[in-house]
Amino acid sequence: MSLTFLIILSVIQGITEFLPISSSAHLILIPFFYENPYQGRSFDVCLHFGCLLAVLYYLKKDLIFYMKNLFHIKNKSLSIMFIKLMLIGTIPVIVFGTFITLIKLDFGNAIILIGWTTLIFGVLLGLSDFKKITKKEINLKDAFLIGVFQALAIIPGVSRSGAAITAGRFLGYNRFNSSKFSLFLSIPVIISATILETVQLSIREDFIFIEEYFIGIVLTFLIALTTIKLFMNYIEKMSLNIFVVYRIFLGLVILFFAYLN
Repeated sequence: MSLTFLIILSVIQGITEFLPISSSAHLILIPFFYENPYQGRSFDVCLHFGCLLAVLYYLKKDLIFYMKNLFHIKNKSLSIMFIKLMLIGTIPVIVFGTFITLIKLDFGNAIILIGWTTLIFGVLLGLSDFKKITKKEINLKDAFLIGVFQALAIIPGVSRSGAAITAGRFLGYNRFNSSKFSLFLSIPVIISATILETVQLSIREDFIFIEEYFIGIVLTFLIALTTIKLFMNYIEKMSLNIFVVYRIFLGLVILFFAYLN
């Protein structure tokens, strides 16, 4: 894999991971359309690690707040509730992910599947944005439902953040709160996926780390952090229409080329 291609993939991962447009779909599609070999799971792990660093840095004030209050009697309940929300929201991903692993289901480079999931979940994202805002604080029941939607992102093209935001909007939360909760939920998900993938690759002695991968981590971190900041500022003022249109257009283009071939 050339350094140029590595940089391209790092930039794409950094931009798409926290936007509701599916990073996994783009990482699979780019090598497909540019006729480059798959970049390898080791590099995917590095890219996700860069994204993890970005979201941890962006949410550092909130995370420090909850960590500190966990040891203060007065505000301890806030931290405990936060931990419960994270656990409840992550359980569906762990269950679904374990199931997929046990049955050894591999979606591979299913371009047609990516086309349909990109299109269908783009439409769902658009429909959810018509929902009136009726709630402010996310409760345990809704956290679980958002987690169920998020678990569907194991299927390429669905988008983890897109599914979580869609569920949040359908449940009556505003765009900002839905998006921020999606960021929080991404932390345990990315950590779990990164550890699992690293362990699996290490057991098979397939994990490799070359100097160029460090560039990928740093670049992904910088791009992802910038994307998160811009997206969260944008989502406070604007609708999700731009992402809906992009998904529908991309889905149709993918399906056109997939069925044409």
